[in-house]
Amino acid sequence: MPAPLYDALLILHVLTAVVGFGSLAVGGLAAAAGRRSRDPTGDERVVRFFREGIDWPARAVLLVPVLGLALLFGGDRSNETMPWPWLGLAIWGTAVAIMCFVSWPAERAAQRALAALQAGEDGDGSRAGGFSAACTRMESAAGLTSVCFAFAVAIMIWQP
Repeated sequence: MPAPLYDALLILHVLTAVVGFGSLAVGGLAAAAGRRSRDPTGDERVVRFFREGIDWPARAVLLVPVLGLALLFGGDRSNETMPWPWLGLAIWGTAVAIMCFVSWPAERAAQRALAALQAGEDGDGSRAGGFSAACTRMESAAGLTSVCFAFAVAIMIWQP
């Protein structure tokens, strides 16, 4: 692969990781704010973040290994037998499992609970409790994926 194309791919790989994992971290901060809020329906930041829909910037993290493997196999191929790219891929897989099975379902649950709270559908308090529980799961997942991101970055730089 020509050097300019490799460099562009490397920049895209890094930016995609930063945007994807950064969005997940921001989601954790929003979940923390939502969990601590006495009235999440009155907190504009919480309402804005938890409006129903998909957090597309966070999904950018799904492109990270595609771009990473393109770098690995499109370069001089000297690193494909080294352990560090595969360790990075395993860490990414762990982060994606956390996202798919904890973070994103919790985000959807929080969105639904907040929408119900805004519509006044919380006579017994279960929606408020559901919102808080979903925010707690989301916050924990964001912390774990941030740790995965930090380890992956360290491995990509250190290249053991």
